[in-house]
Order: sequence, then structure tokens, then C-alpha cells
Amino acid sequence: MRRLALTTVTLLLMSAGIVRAEEGIPEITVTGGRFAPAQVVVPANAAFKIRVTNADTAAIEFESFELHRERVVLPGETITVFMPALPPGTYPFFDDFHRDTPEGAIVAR
Repeated sequence: MRRLALTTVTLLLMSAGIVRAEEGIPEITVTGGRFAPAQVVVPANAAFKIRVTNADTAAIEFESFELHRERVVLPGETITVFMPALPPGTYPFFDDFHRDTPEGAIVAR
């Protein structure tokens, strides 16, 4: 019963475009020129990693000036990005190869 409740909550959060890191390694997928989910919530002051999957047909560049990260992701590829402990705040990320792609954010709470 508890597992069903957790699955339901996870699905609701994903449909809202938010994933919380304490539910496992956060995953972001780029598909149709959009990040899904658009927002990932992580615990503040704790290092973490995030997986980025490119489900589109062109290469993307997962980039964040605030996080000092810049990684190319080829079509069909999944990468793991290691992040340092972040103080509370919002850290935007974007696809530098396709600036028309809406930005996403990592929120440390």
C-alpha cells in the first residue's frame, strides 16, 4: 500500500513537472524540444547527481552558468552529471544548442 502511495505521488509530481531527488537519482529527459520535468528539487547542502537523457534527434548541450556545468548529450544518450552541495536557491539550466528550448531549474531546499 505504501509503495502504491509513493508511486502515485511520484506520478503526480512528474505530471506537475517537478521531481524530488530524495525519490532516487533525478532524471531529466529532453523530448520535443522540452525538458521533462522542467524542475528538479534536491536537498540543499548535499552533493547529488542527475541523469540527463536526450530523446530528441539532434544533440543538445545541458548547460548552467550558475552550476558551472556544460555537457553535450547526443541523441539517444543518457549522461550522469555530478553536482556539488548547493546552498538553498534556484539554479537554471538550458540547452545551449537550442536556445528556443524553455529553461529548466534545479531547486535546492
